[in-house]
Amino acid sequence: MLRMKKYTLFFVFLFAGMLRVSATHNIAGEITLVCTGGYTYEALITTYTNSQSNADRCDLTLDWGDGTQTVLTRFGGNMTGCGCTSPVTCGFDLTPVGYPNTQRNTYKGSHTYSGPATYTLIMIDPNRIAGIDNIQNSVNTPFVIKTVLTVNPFIGCNSTPYFTTVPLDKACVNHCFYHNPGAVDPENDSLSYSIGAVLDTLGNPMTQPTLFAMPDAPCNTTTGFPHGGGGVMTIDPVTGDLSWCSPGCQGKFNVAVFVHEWKKIGNVPVEVSVVEREMEIDVATCNNNNPVIPNLPDLCVDAGTTLNFNFQVTDPDVADLIEITAYGTAVNATPPATVSPNATGVYNAQPVNVSFNWLTNCDNVRLQPYSVVIKARDNDPQVQLLDIESFNITVVSPGPQVLTAVPSGTSMNLNWSVNPCNPTYNPLIGYKIYRKTGPSGWVPAQCETGVPAYTGFIHIGTVTGVNSTSFIDNNGGAGLTPGVNYCYRVHAYFLDAAMSYASPEACNELRREVPVISHVDVVTTGISDIIGVSWFNPIGDTLNFDTIQNPGPYQLRIYRSPGPNMSISQGTLITTLTSNTFAALPDTFTDNGLVTVSQDYSYRIAFFANNGNDSIGSSHSASSVFLQAASSDNAVTLAWSENVPWTNFLFEIYRDDPGLPVLYSLVGTTAQHTYKDSNLVNGSTYCYYVRSLGSYFNPLLPDTLYNRSQQLCAVPQDLTPPCPPQLGVNSDCFNYNNQLQWINPMNLNCGTDDVVSYNIWYTPTEGGPWQLLATVGNAADTMFTQLGLTSVAGCYAVTALDTFNNQSAYSNIVCVDNCPEYILPNVFTPDADGTNDFFIPFPFRYIESIDLKIFDRWGVLIFETTDPAIKWNGRDMTTNKLCTDGVYYYICTVNEIRLEGIVPRQISGFFHLFSKDNSGPF
Repeated sequence: MLRMKKYTLFFVFLFAGMLRVSATHNIAGEITLVCTGGYTYEALITTYTNSQSNADRCDLTLDWGDGTQTVLTRFGGNMTGCGCTSPVTCGFDLTPVGYPNTQRNTYKGSHTYSGPATYTLIMIDPNRIAGIDNIQNSVNTPFVIKTVLTVNPFIGCNSTPYFTTVPLDKACVNHCFYHNPGAVDPENDSLSYSIGAVLDTLGNPMTQPTLFAMPDAPCNTTTGFPHGGGGVMTIDPVTGDLSWCSPGCQGKFNVAVFVHEWKKIGNVPVEVSVVEREMEIDVATCNNNNPVIPNLPDLCVDAGTTLNFNFQVTDPDVADLIEITAYGTAVNATPPATVSPNATGVYNAQPVNVSFNWLTNCDNVRLQPYSVVIKARDNDPQVQLLDIESFNITVVSPGPQVLTAVPSGTSMNLNWSVNPCNPTYNPLIGYKIYRKTGPSGWVPAQCETGVPAYTGFIHIGTVTGVNSTSFIDNNGGAGLTPGVNYCYRVHAYFLDAAMSYASPEACNELRREVPVISHVDVVTTGISDIIGVSWFNPIGDTLNFDTIQNPGPYQLRIYRSPGPNMSISQGTLITTLTSNTFAALPDTFTDNGLVTVSQDYSYRIAFFANNGNDSIGSSHSASSVFLQAASSDNAVTLAWSENVPWTNFLFEIYRDDPGLPVLYSLVGTTAQHTYKDSNLVNGSTYCYYVRSLGSYFNPLLPDTLYNRSQQLCAVPQDLTPPCPPQLGVNSDCFNYNNQLQWINPMNLNCGTDDVVSYNIWYTPTEGGPWQLLATVGNAADTMFTQLGLTSVAGCYAVTALDTFNNQSAYSNIVCVDNCPEYILPNVFTPDADGTNDFFIPFPFRYIESIDLKIFDRWGVLIFETTDPAIKWNGRDMTTNKLCTDGVYYYICTVNEIRLEGIVPRQISGFFHLFSKDNSGPF
């Protein structure tokens, strides 16, 4: 900040000399930067000036934002008096097309920063052209432009956006004005846009409204400068389309357009540069109308395809000719998109048939859409008006064309073809692999890249490298499950996080060498329960289980474990089933003598050949569905869990109603693991079981597997307390009473429909323990009054109770405080006449105790007490003699009863003692 002040001061002195010799000149401009390597940047200052002015700058001074300034020479110019006259070699353009008497100047210079930081680059030059309506005394106001740059090794060698349009434009009174800055980012970073006030010499927005007015400020020319042109000016933060609908008075108006550049560091967007461009809009009166471009929607194309479409541009003024120009990142791409016609200064008869054509290729693949801006300008001789239409084009990559899935043991070997696209400037980083159970039937929509979550696929792995086209899925080391039909998709991803289309879907299952468990079904619930266990045996062929290599007799060993989790090596062997031939292998088992109401069980089946000598492998374990119930008011909420190798996609809830023979009926279905059964009768017994519907999604296995939970009974009861009441307290401190009033929760629209009574709670100090003060037994009675209190201080709360004695939470807590008062007289007459014979306080309230000390004029203590009533008779407490007439001094600690407890307060003063009442009226 000190550096900037010094720099500004330098320009203040500079202005004084230059204003005497220079004419007006600055109109618009900006600072852009190109990273040339490491921390070295080349700055390009572009200014637009009045070519008729004698203030022709051959160099400008740039503050780089790190404490250094550099004089930048006009590119190719002659340092000796700006004697160069060739626009090509001298870095200026005497007449940018459509803007006579205007000169475009470019200045270049390089600088190397010492390290990472955010730098603010500023250029200040006196002075502007005269007559800018929304800048106070514009001819003597410095012209300031700035750019903010972040230098950071994490974002690489980054250049700022640059512009493809001139920051000068014309508008017509009472007609909408449109403009687009035509910003392009060299690294294809995301851009956003905003507008604001032009800058002062500190690089801050100029003060409004005294020094600057936005162009759409009220058009009030009678108040002098600065003033706006009326209407409403906005800029689309995404496309950069600036609209002003509509200026109401003519004049010259300047505005700052800010282009914000964003990069992602990780997944977080970070602003890495802001280029401030000052532009000027010249508003005049005319009878012209804007041309009209139809709405052009955003588009998306596959790399390698041609995007071609046509549209017409018209003008309400049918005699006007129309110039068509196009710009944007698509027009500057390689190969470029073409728009025909597209020529500055060439005007076409109406209607203008415009064609757009772009033959895309893989190098065009990127996350950031390509921008296209179509500008139509008429040839009105007074003021040429225009229309602008912006649209975006996203180019996406095809995905791998071939994907195969081949089983191997408990894994699946995936292989795919190399992705067709590997862009030169946005290289392919690698591939992401996804899996789901069963075919998806998903066909990606146009430009639907990657594998969206709604398809049911989950991301299981990533490989890096263009030619890394294989992956082994072993389920994170746990192994895949035999019998499950696994389906896969793969897509490529690129440096900027763009994704290709997904590959075709490939599905397969593991070799069926071991049993595939299918049922753990609770058949009965009671004293000695039964669970039925079923499975699919291995397939006896050369692709699965080879019976020649693995002869019988065969054994199926069934293991059981309590609980839902059972590893491949766990469980207690409960039976061994033997078969001499493979074809006669059993596929069911009934397990007896269980207690299922409080325990779930898991099972697995190990397969052996050669009379139990050769272990082939084990099925995955599967547990029974275990049901739990929670009662509430007129409802029972069921929850269940299971751990099975197949996928359960639906659950059926069966209920046996009270008072009827045992007959379960279906009352609901859900895909979740919870179900709330409502509209029940409190106090009645309801019994339930849940039946799961699942599948391996394997065309060689049954479509649906059914398994029941244990039976479980529950009694609904009201355990839900009412909502808390809303409390208010009216405290009468002077009459020693508190009145409480609250709102019945049934009137609060909070779901409470059952309130029968209230408890009133009280604590004498804030934060103290609650004491039950009273119970109000009538729900309609919502008022309670405490009378004759010795202290009104305290905190109150109310709770509501329902018919089941459920108590609500405390209401809002309301605290009130005392209003203590303790005042001592200034005269008393202990003359035994029955009037004013004792030194006592005026009527006091809310005083717990005092500590009073009375002194004579020599400071001798003659009386003390802790009794708030005092009742001093005027005698010395030591000698018991009546004190002499005179002035006495007291100090007193008054212990007040307050909400926070006993609070001491100090008072002191003087009083007169007269042994005879000659004090006059009192």
